[in-house]
Amino acid sequence: MRRKAMAFLLVLALAAAAYGAPVQTGFRLWGGLTLAKYEGLPFPQSGIPEIRYQNAWRTGVGFGAGVELGFSGIPLALILDLSYLEKGTNLGVYEIDNKIDTLPYRLGALSHSGLAKISRRGNWTPYLLAGYELAFITRHRGQPFGSGGPDLMSDTRKVDFGLVAGAGLEFRQKKASPFVEFRYYHGLTNLSLGTGSLEYFTSLKCRTMLLSAGLKFGK
Repeated sequence: MRRKAMAFLLVLALAAAAYGAPVQTGFRLWGGLTLAKYEGLPFPQSGIPEIRYQNAWRTGVGFGAGVELGFSGIPLALILDLSYLEKGTNLGVYEIDNKIDTLPYRLGALSHSGLAKISRRGNWTPYLLAGYELAFITRHRGQPFGSGGPDLMSDTRKVDFGLVAGAGLEFRQKKASPFVEFRYYHGLTNLSLGTGSLEYFTSLKCRTMLLSAGLKFGK
């Protein structure tokens, strides 16, 4: 899947080059808020069958910068960016239907995204995004489910790959164009090694939403 997503963006770039469209380069800066949670739940260790777990969204921040390569005459651009995203989950602990505790998990990721951007002409320009994310895990802390402490990095895979989809609205100006943007990151990698502090938390995939605002400099 990783190779297919990257190859798709490469094919788009080559097709635009073959079309003979002049390349217009822009520089993007953005920041915003994340909502994240995990897909996957730990195994109950209490011996009480009424105890269950449920993931809930956790808030964080995200910020980044990137390059946008636009192609004159066609509604296509490629975005390559580098960002820092706060992910994680709030793991609710329930006894039957009564919530008795919340266990926060904090995961930090240095993220590279490659995105195809499809937009229409005009000063107010809505656009769609689709592409991939390659994330390097820099921090993971939370309640251990197994032997170990709250630092979960030694039992966490260090690289995540996922798909990205989104939409935005850009107000085009000559020097700096403001934009607002929504992205959804769908992690495909099981980040749990199933060892040590994550021995009983064997399935863990990231789901992240990002709402951001920023500026694009250049065309």
